[in-house]
Amino acid sequence: MRPVKWTVPMVAALLLAVSGCGVDRPKPPAATEEIRHPSNEMNPLPKEEPKQPPKRAAVKRGAAKTAQGPIYEDPRRIPPGIQYGEMVRRFGLPTMRVTDSPSRTTYSYSKLKMQVQVEVQNGKVVSVAAVNTGF
Repeated sequence: MRPVKWTVPMVAALLLAVSGCGVDRPKPPAATEEIRHPSNEMNPLPKEEPKQPPKRAAVKRGAAKTAQGPIYEDPRRIPPGIQYGEMVRRFGLPTMRVTDSPSRTTYSYSKLKMQVQVEVQNGKVVSVAAVNTGF
């Protein structure tokens, strides 16, 4: 009898026994549990609270108050010669500021399809230029 005939089946049976033959397969997750990738196992899921309908509160009928922000003028209409504080009060805060020198600053107002460049020197508006950006 040759040892090769029984050696191969014995090695195969031993490997199947060592690997578990599928006995240690993970159980499928419950229907209520979310399926997660193994890399996210350490990150806990936020607990969801059951949603309750909002409670109705008694509403007093009175003057309707609207919470609107201030309405500013069109920055293209900034007149040269006004003070910086007056410009901010009337036209709002600029979108961007570039300091050209200690006494000269360029401000930009960005609106839809338009950018307005305002140059301020020593606290006063020196020039205003509107540029159509196209987007």
